[in-house]
Amino acid sequence: MAFVVFILISLFYNCHGQNDMQQNIGHSKMSITIVYDNVSNDSTLTSEWGFACVIQTEKDTILFDTGGKGKVLLDNLKKLSIDPCSIHSVVISHNHWDHQGGLKDFLAVNPEVTVFIPSSSPSELEDEIDSQGAKTVRIDSFKQISNSIWSAGELKENIPEQSLLLQSTKGLVIITGCAHPGVVRIIEHVKPLFPYEPIYLAMGGFHLKGETAENINNIVKTIHEYGVKKIAPSHCTGEAAIEIFKQRFEKDFIQSGVGRRIVF
Repeated sequence: MAFVVFILISLFYNCHGQNDMQQNIGHSKMSITIVYDNVSNDSTLTSEWGFACVIQTEKDTILFDTGGKGKVLLDNLKKLSIDPCSIHSVVISHNHWDHQGGLKDFLAVNPEVTVFIPSSSPSELEDEIDSQGAKTVRIDSFKQISNSIWSAGELKENIPEQSLLLQSTKGLVIITGCAHPGVVRIIEHVKPLFPYEPIYLAMGGFHLKGETAENINNIVKTIHEYGVKKIAPSHCTGEAAIEIFKQRFEKDFIQSGVGRRIVF
């Protein structure tokens, strides 16, 4: 049955020769659209455990993570009028099903992409990507992905993970998949990479579900001390932690979730 679905998806979309198409994002320099999240922001979209977002610039379109299920990812992309064939690169934050589970179905639709995976990823993942005709690049350290878009490099503390960095017109944007190394640790790592760039926004999963209120408040305090202007937590951050971020960041808190679009 899974094989039949795979074939039908492949037939429904045809990306060959279309990968030079750009999504029209109007006059904005950059936008981020959350296309997969267990936190809901749009009732017309499917909300399931996992995370994925699409970054659109004037020159490129990148998919960061793929959520847990390919059908949910592709259905949400369609409802959001984002053509999978317009995506040029895929970045996988870490080796967990809820961040790379939708990759196989996505590559069945659009294999003409480069997939950037953490250097510690298993060989089976690279073999799967290569077998579908896509190109694999392993990321170990800080590396440019596209114009104004960088991988922070793989942080190996706890569960190895890479975050995505965007140089927007308002400052640096940090997007995390789950922040397994710790959201504060990620910010500490990023600051020296862009010493003169203010951090405008940190967003994504912060992996704080189950943490005590005291620990979460200390994390929020440290994030403020690093000068992070706005915050948009979701996915594995946890409802209690999201509420604390909302109270502490006040007007600079951005309600996140699937369907949320942030424009710079």
